[in-house]
Amino acid sequence: MSQRLRVLHVGTGRTGRIVLRLVLETPGLELVGHYVNSPDKVGRDSGELVDRPVVGVLATNDFDALLALDADCVTYLATGAGRAVDDVVDQVCALLASGKNVVATLGELTHPPTVGEAPLARLERACQEGGASLLGAGIAPGFAMDVLPVQLATLCATPTKILVSERILCGDFTGAGFFSALGFGTTPEDDARAYRPGIGAAMFGGPIRLMAQGLGWSLDEIRDRKDVAVARSDFSCPAGDVSAGTIISVRVVAEGIVGGVPRLVISEAWTLSDDAVDDWDPRPAPGCPPRLTRITIDGTPSVSVDLALAGSPLPGVDATAARVVNAIDAVCAAAPGVYGVLDLPISPHLTAALR
Repeated sequence: MSQRLRVLHVGTGRTGRIVLRLVLETPGLELVGHYVNSPDKVGRDSGELVDRPVVGVLATNDFDALLALDADCVTYLATGAGRAVDDVVDQVCALLASGKNVVATLGELTHPPTVGEAPLARLERACQEGGASLLGAGIAPGFAMDVLPVQLATLCATPTKILVSERILCGDFTGAGFFSALGFGTTPEDDARAYRPGIGAAMFGGPIRLMAQGLGWSLDEIRDRKDVAVARSDFSCPAGDVSAGTIISVRVVAEGIVGGVPRLVISEAWTLSDDAVDDWDPRPAPGCPPRLTRITIDGTPSVSVDLALAGSPLPGVDATAARVVNAIDAVCAAAPGVYGVLDLPISPHLTAALR
């Protein structure tokens, strides 16, 4: 690469901070602008916000000022949670129409049609207007739930079913929000009354549709359910307390139905304790990595692969951030358009360059 790619960064949440740090530390990239929503971050140096040396780029909440900057790519890490889809699409369309390529982590964009026909049409128009490209890099969910299974299926002459089972050991998580959202510490009866069918399909619909696309299968529908397991004794963790008989493990299962049969299945379990209190695969064990994924493919031959992310308290967040930064080169080189994660080759050469 003869010159550095100029990057605008949006967001300094949990994953956004790591992406920002990687942009600052990657020799082939130059941070030229930074957008934030929190008033207390406005006017602060971007390096300071991620505990790095001052870099001379001040965070702003002036979106029009961000659009006016000259940049090759935007790493868009603003959350979609609690926001209308149109609000997110509005911002991304404005960035694309201004001539800036965008890499985002919004789950729907890993498989662009999942975002909906009208929003996708708007995004496509913005790409053509600005001569820019958009990629949803994914990973949580994504990669181990879509790209990797599809690639592994190329080892089979006749794949007939893909099951992706993931377990996240979250006993060390400190945020209380996930604790209540997943129903930890409540009774199975109360949780069953609170569960709304369709939650699993919304979480994992994109990856399931993307796997179907990669395999050339036609989906009938996506079904989902939630399973729970209860604590045998009282349990405490940083996010809250769990009494004996209340929920300590949660699993959400989404099934892609093909020809009336569940052939594309994603199962994600969140476990507070390392001690197994359920019978779901992959099984937890004391001292095991905090994020475990097992991919099994029925076919000729059958395939089974275990993927473990480790090395930090939140390795899934680290992996999501790395995937975003590693995708910058590909999206900048692509012809204008909206791309899913099966459409572009993503290489680690930017972040893997010897320093």
